[in-house]
Amino acid sequence: MTLTFTACKTTQLAIVKQNGKFGCIDKKGNIIIKPEWDWMLQSDKSRQILVEKDSLFGFVDNQGNILIEPKYKNAMVFYEGLASVSNGNKFGFINIKGDTVIPFIYDDVFLGFSNGLSHVTVNDSCGFIGKSGKVVIPLIYKTCYPFLSDIASVETFDGQTLIIDKKGSVFAYDKERYKDKRLWALNTYPGSFRTQTGQGRINSRGDTIVPPIYDVTGNLSDHMYIVQLKGKWGAYNDIGKLIVEPKFDEIRHYNEGFANFKLNGKWGYVDKKGRIVIEPTFDYASQFENGLAYVELNGKSGFVNKKGKFVIKPEFEINKDSGFR
Repeated sequence: MTLTFTACKTTQLAIVKQNGKFGCIDKKGNIIIKPEWDWMLQSDKSRQILVEKDSLFGFVDNQGNILIEPKYKNAMVFYEGLASVSNGNKFGFINIKGDTVIPFIYDDVFLGFSNGLSHVTVNDSCGFIGKSGKVVIPLIYKTCYPFLSDIASVETFDGQTLIIDKKGSVFAYDKERYKDKRLWALNTYPGSFRTQTGQGRINSRGDTIVPPIYDVTGNLSDHMYIVQLKGKWGAYNDIGKLIVEPKFDEIRHYNEGFANFKLNGKWGYVDKKGRIVIEPTFDYASQFENGLAYVELNGKSGFVNKKGKFVIKPEFEINKDSGFR
């Protein structure tokens, strides 16, 4: 029997693949949802699991009970209580009961609702609607990005990037003015700056936290910045102290107190005091999520706890997207 993991968040399940079908197991390896679906996807913020069968999409709950029969030609997970679905020609929105609350009149939808508004497209022009279906921001833009805060970025058909608020007011994009705002695709590296000596980081108050001497600096994650110097990786904390000297071949962002690193071809974990807490013995290791981390060993995958002990033995197919999210 071979299983392949992806993610199934809300009850800390993992999606597994068995004999070409998808289901869910719990953190003890028990099958909770029988593998009988052609595909599954779980949102980070909703309890409904998107499923596919015979090229049609519907939703089940975290016990596998069918909430909405697979009948849609396309669908996305629920965001803020609504999901975008397609009848094969147009997109609309349904609620958790499966009622159509916004009619099928759109050519495309990007993800769904975020901060009360959703991107929609008609005839290659996009704008935003509210949950009542009313157009809040006219469909006049070439590209629209989600509202990650009270503002969002859009691109006009002449290539100009603008900032809009939730009322549709438009502002010129000023990188310095909006450096602390969450903007999809625009502030990917908040606080990053570069001088002749290298790249560094500042915090929201303008204090230099990582000095500008590095080839690469990562975004703040779990109060830590990862850095690269001459091909080796280390990490700073958020008060400007070098915690991990640049010595690893790779290091990924900290999560739940640990960072996964690679050294001499093997992966392990380092804590926020710079101590190697799980020796580099794995062929690959991912971030810790809900106390467990996906790892690979000898061509198979499983999960370890924060002591490095296998909770789910490495006997499953490799799938780097796995995680108890």
